[in-house]
Amino acid sequence: MKNIEYNFSVESLESGQRKAYGDSYYSYKVTSNRNESDIKAFCTKVLRPSYPKSEMPDPFAGELLEFKRLTDNNKDRTIYDERKDETYSYKLRTEYTG
Repeated sequence: MKNIEYNFSVESLESGQRKAYGDSYYSYKVTSNRNESDIKAFCTKVLRPSYPKSEMPDPFAGELLEFKRLTDNNKDRTIYDERKDETYSYKLRTEYTG
């Protein structure tokens, strides 16, 4: 059985309310050599849970605003062990709860 390492580098760009009594916004740059689905799962399930607006379990759950790749370092790579790091933008919003 092979051990698989999951390494993620996270840079927090924004965290909190933009105005008094306002919604909270969170913005991250996440870098890893894992595939896109692993990175998205890490962001939306572990880092700070969020959901697409149509799938939110309640109005106060985090709303996924953006998940997009910022780099394209692996477009010609076919062997997983040779993958280079990719960086993604991850943004979400949570409603003000008063």
